[in-house]
Amino acid sequence: MDNYFEQLDTDIQEKPINWREIFETILYNWKWFVLSVILALIAGALYVRTQPDIFQTKSSILIIDQARNGQMNEVSLLKQLDAAGLSSRSSYAAMNNEEQVIKSTLLMRKVVKRLELYTSYSQRVFLKDIDLYTSAPLYVHLDSVSLAKLSSALVMEMEPDKGKLIIHGEYAGNKFMLTIKQLPAVLKTPAGMLYVQLRPDMQFPENTIIVTINAPVKVTKAYQNALTTEVGKMIDVIDISVTSTNAQKAKDILNTLADIYNEDAAEQNNLSAVNTKHFIDNRLILLTGELTDVEKNVENYKQANQLTDISDDAKIFLEKNSTYEARQIEVEMQQNLISYVDEFIKAPANKNTLIPNLGISDPGLMAVINDYNQLIMQRNRIAAGSSDANPALITINQQIESTRKTIQTGIAVARKALQINNQDLAAQNNLMQNKIREIPRQEREFIEIKRQQQVKESLYLFLLQKREEAALNMAINVPKSRVLNTPDEVWKTAPKSKMLLAVFMLIGLIIPGVILYIKELVNTKIRYRSDVEKLSDIPVLTELAHNDNGNVIIDHKTNNNSNAELFRLMRTKLQFVLDYPTEKVILVTSTMSGEGKTFVSINISIMLSLMDKKVLLMGMDLRRPQLAKHFDFDSQDGITSYLSGLEPDYKKLIVEHNQFSNLYILPSGIIPPNPTELIMKERFETLMNALKEEYDYIVIDTAPVGAVSDTFLIDRLSDITLYITRSGITDKRNVEFVNRINLEKSLKRIYFIVNDVDVTANRYAYHSRYGYGYGYGYGYKEAK
Repeated sequence: MDNYFEQLDTDIQEKPINWREIFETILYNWKWFVLSVILALIAGALYVRTQPDIFQTKSSILIIDQARNGQMNEVSLLKQLDAAGLSSRSSYAAMNNEEQVIKSTLLMRKVVKRLELYTSYSQRVFLKDIDLYTSAPLYVHLDSVSLAKLSSALVMEMEPDKGKLIIHGEYAGNKFMLTIKQLPAVLKTPAGMLYVQLRPDMQFPENTIIVTINAPVKVTKAYQNALTTEVGKMIDVIDISVTSTNAQKAKDILNTLADIYNEDAAEQNNLSAVNTKHFIDNRLILLTGELTDVEKNVENYKQANQLTDISDDAKIFLEKNSTYEARQIEVEMQQNLISYVDEFIKAPANKNTLIPNLGISDPGLMAVINDYNQLIMQRNRIAAGSSDANPALITINQQIESTRKTIQTGIAVARKALQINNQDLAAQNNLMQNKIREIPRQEREFIEIKRQQQVKESLYLFLLQKREEAALNMAINVPKSRVLNTPDEVWKTAPKSKMLLAVFMLIGLIIPGVILYIKELVNTKIRYRSDVEKLSDIPVLTELAHNDNGNVIIDHKTNNNSNAELFRLMRTKLQFVLDYPTEKVILVTSTMSGEGKTFVSINISIMLSLMDKKVLLMGMDLRRPQLAKHFDFDSQDGITSYLSGLEPDYKKLIVEHNQFSNLYILPSGIIPPNPTELIMKERFETLMNALKEEYDYIVIDTAPVGAVSDTFLIDRLSDITLYITRSGITDKRNVEFVNRINLEKSLKRIYFIVNDVDVTANRYAYHSRYGYGYGYGYGYKEAK
């Protein structure tokens, strides 16, 4: 049983894809493919036309090392530390910070505001909106207060009409219409006060201009997404590109962005100088009071002790003493400066404030302080354009805290070193003091007072110098960047017309193919012999064309009927498959009624009779007899009368055809109540044996095997089975049914006949597959 089903599955499986058939089907339907491609290309051209033009341009900027100009920034500091192997961060990380600043919302917001990118001007030209930018003849400006409050886009169509402008606008779902009789004009709109004027050297517009005003925040976000940056191969270079709907607009965005980047950097540098100057001014106020007090003490001491000059006797000792005192003064001054810095950095108010540059002599501490100041500047720039959750801001805050602790450690180390140095100088000074003990007390006390005055004066002059340096830095600003490659070249990136048209052309080729595939997929009926051959290994004897005239009996003597030639071809093939004269009984059946088995039975019988062969056509479809109707027999007697015993002589029931002398018909007769029992009688076998002796060929028109079992009973007396299928009628599943019949040997030597084929539906493919056609070669042509 298992082998049976395995063989059954093997027999009914579909054959491999016939690529030639697919190609021929496409070739036959070439007109639909060409039409589809043309329509797809038209649709593609319209789609391309509706897409806005997108332009792209690029520029490169060089981040200048400000240490070459006497200034210090993070990039230059990290380069020096990298060279010394002392930095845990790389210069590449610093450039990434600069890259984030360039892409920041703060800078792009300034670009949008300066160029007024929130106001766009466009013109509709054959389905496409052209961005006019500054070439628009009109200039439209919304007041700043209303601009900040925009909740949606303000869209206005400004249509010229006999020297006037008719404005059709919409804002927040509300439509409005305004008229401008003369320019410039100030209008009140639902979004706010609107100012409209002609641009310089521009004429009054001739076509409708579409003006759209969006919220600056939304526009800023859009251009941030359109901006891309990348650190170049050279560590100091950043490549910038932007896309826009107008070529000049793209250029202006990059040029303005570079300018604003430099302005922002200069502003940050000025902020450092301002903070330093402010700190020095406060210290100078305090020092002025202290210096005044010391100078008054000197004056009062001299007056009280009536002193005018230092004794010549103490000059030698005093010179040495002066040397030590000068050094001690320098050390004490450094101690004071370190104390100032310590107080400054510990003050909570100065947490994110730049540490003033006071001229501390310790190079290690000064390097860390400069690093700290650069990090503070970098943090302020990033914080201005982002939130506290920005990863770059969090990282730099951690770096600032780490550097602040390093400064505090450096201050402690420097202070300890200065204390030791001061103690050493004090010991040397005491040695000199011992040598001048004999100098009058007044002179010694005067020297102490004078030394205090000198310390205050030196610190005062030093701070004055630093204040002037800070003012000079404010007056002279070196740009932080320089444009290496200006955005002169602009190229169009979208729409990609050739690619889109190619895609649409491909779609145009795919659509008819898909339609044909779906049509074939949903089709459950056979149409050509190829459909049968795909589903079965049972041979197809022939195809029969559609019978246009509606007559069951075709004209076999004319040259104007394609089926006449096909039946001749069928007769020839039957002669090859039948072993005449031992095999002469031809059984004609189908799966269901209406597939043309009676049509085939009648006409193949006629065609065989034209060979001067004696042919008997038997009507064995006892349940639905058709032969008597088609041959216009008046008598209702037939083979059922003989099988039931009503008529003992079967020859009386056989009718000779009046047109075809060798054709005899034995009709079915009256429909019996027990057709199966009649066929199973031995009387039927006896009849068939007698008929085989008398006739050259016997064609049996039987009942459909899909409805009743009569045909299977008759098969025991037949030699060959012609199984009729009809194009557009027979379901493909019926072919599988025939496969099972053939596998079960229920019918002998089955051959398929594909009836009612429309040879005009796919003439090219039909001829190519089978090598013959109708309408050429034999002088035949299709019936009209």
